[in-house]
Amino acid sequence: MTDLMAASAVDLGVAQAVMTTLATALTIGIAFLVKPGPPTLYWSFAFTLAMLATYGVVAAQINDMETLRRVSLGALMGAPALLWSGFRAGWGLRPHAWAGGVVAAASAAVLGSVDDIRWFTVTYRIVFFAASVFAALFVLDWSRVAARRTDRLVLPLAIVSIAFFLTGTATLLAGLLFPPSGSDDFGLVRLISSAGMLVYVGCALLAVVGTSARDSGLGRAATLSTGWQHFEKIAGDRLLRAARGSDPWSIVYLQLDDALDIRRSAGAAAFANLSERLEQEARAVFPAESDVGSPSAGSVVVLVPRQDAAVRELLRTILERVTLLDVHGALPIRPTASAGWAPASVLGYDLDALVYTGREAARLASEKGGDRWERVGATVVERLISQSERP
Repeated sequence: MTDLMAASAVDLGVAQAVMTTLATALTIGIAFLVKPGPPTLYWSFAFTLAMLATYGVVAAQINDMETLRRVSLGALMGAPALLWSGFRAGWGLRPHAWAGGVVAAASAAVLGSVDDIRWFTVTYRIVFFAASVFAALFVLDWSRVAARRTDRLVLPLAIVSIAFFLTGTATLLAGLLFPPSGSDDFGLVRLISSAGMLVYVGCALLAVVGTSARDSGLGRAATLSTGWQHFEKIAGDRLLRAARGSDPWSIVYLQLDDALDIRRSAGAAAFANLSERLEQEARAVFPAESDVGSPSAGSVVVLVPRQDAAVRELLRTILERVTLLDVHGALPIRPTASAGWAPASVLGYDLDALVYTGREAARLASEKGGDRWERVGATVVERLISQSERP
């Protein structure tokens, strides 16, 4: 039985080495080089650590080097923490990048210093549980924002992370309630953790490379374009119907202030996350019957069926909510937004005209210092006329 588990462990180790090598190459070659920044850097470190640690485990098993095997197993436990740090950085949260190095170094030192097989089995269960805690922390951060929960690229990793934490917890409790009797106990735990690691690395690779390619613009432009076209169709139809009864409708054009500085300083991923959160706040603040669309990153357009007094209150609320988006202080600049308000009662019910003038009003508000709103009026119209007269 022991020989069979040992042979299976070697086979799984080789499969892990192949998977982690592929993950490292793709993460560095596609994610980091295409979109360099803290998230892809931490992910590259995570897969590189997993690759080197797996090489150490396989080499130790083949050459019967027990100390190297144990140290490598410990170092491998730091990879989930580094993956978690990368996603936190991508979501605009404090990454706590030190956690991966601390877990890897501490686990390697502890496992390498324990000689007795029974104590080693208990210690391995503890460090395995510690690694699974970071998978649980990833799920907690992922579940806090609706846009993250609906991200199909990250969803498989979230599901596997839940299974990872449950396995780590069950393994620890089993070791505490039923003390190990020999090496067979450890061999079974290693087989379970090794098989799970293959699935975990595969899902992590999909999330890392997929989100990096999307946020770098390889897929985002098409998504934004499709979503905006859908908004234009729905909003245009609703305005045509509203024109028949002269109902009070308005277009509110929101745009992030200092967008270029935020993108340059915090990175494309953090800016993309901030843009998504701006759209989420707009959906939360404005009435449910409003239509919300995003023509480009950092800009949100809302079609609001409300009287002027109600729109004023909604504008004050949304601008206040934007200043609270960076609650963890991860961005170099406190986020604010400028808003342009284009009422149909003044400009008519043509969607293109309302969006165009609303955008110009938002730019005027930004030029006046930002974190404010501007209603389309004589000043905005004069700006548009003067621009059209320029050669």
